[in-house]
Amino acid sequence: MAPARRTLPFVLAGLFALWLVVPAAPVSPQLKGPGTGSRGGVVFSVPMEAKFVAITFDDGPSPSLTPAVLGILRQHSARCTFFPIGREVQKYPEVARQVVAEGHEIGCHTFSHVYFRSPAMARLESEFDTCEKLFPETLGVRPTLFRFPGLAYDTTMVQAAGKRGYTVISCSLDAYDWRIKDAKQLAQRVTSLIRPGDIVLMHDGDWLNLPRAKEALGLIFDSLQQQGYICITVSELISFGLAEQGRDQGPE
Repeated sequence: MAPARRTLPFVLAGLFALWLVVPAAPVSPQLKGPGTGSRGGVVFSVPMEAKFVAITFDDGPSPSLTPAVLGILRQHSARCTFFPIGREVQKYPEVARQVVAEGHEIGCHTFSHVYFRSPAMARLESEFDTCEKLFPETLGVRPTLFRFPGLAYDTTMVQAAGKRGYTVISCSLDAYDWRIKDAKQLAQRVTSLIRPGDIVLMHDGDWLNLPRAKEALGLIFDSLQQQGYICITVSELISFGLAEQGRDQGPE
């Protein structure tokens, strides 16, 4: 085999790897969570001293897991924010309506959970359009919070969401419930790392192991309650954080 032909596969592999890591033109840094505070138009956490936290659930609704999650939240008087996928809302509208009926907040997590790059802005705008029609018609709510799939986005995409009136939400603590296989280890990760003002990323998609997810959630909410944490929605967390900052500054 000629030297050029032998090296071609390695050259192609290198070019593909480069495409994965180099941001698309126009150059705009790829931002990813978790983080703390707010930057670049994205909220990661809300600085505060009071023991308020926001637990969030992505990728639902699931006809098996979401009702189980709601039951655990009900037992602990917790209010949370759900970022459902539009196509799952379309498939399981009654489950999604139950989330709303029980007083939880609904954000948007795109319609099809694809990973976007700036050149694909037309696809992102189309997904916005679809969800902005679907959610009010199906759930009677128009979300004001948005979370990008995989917490992957760039400044162009964040600006596009902002123009639509969304606040882009990432997280300060990823539970890794998609990776940690042991319920006790998963619960320990969340309950040992959590801090006031945290936004915690979890999931209620039907791809999760139901018994493990239920056990971990029960342990997490039991521990948070014992530690004195109050679980509220992301919007409430942002509002309470602003109010706390105002009190700290005092009268002008």
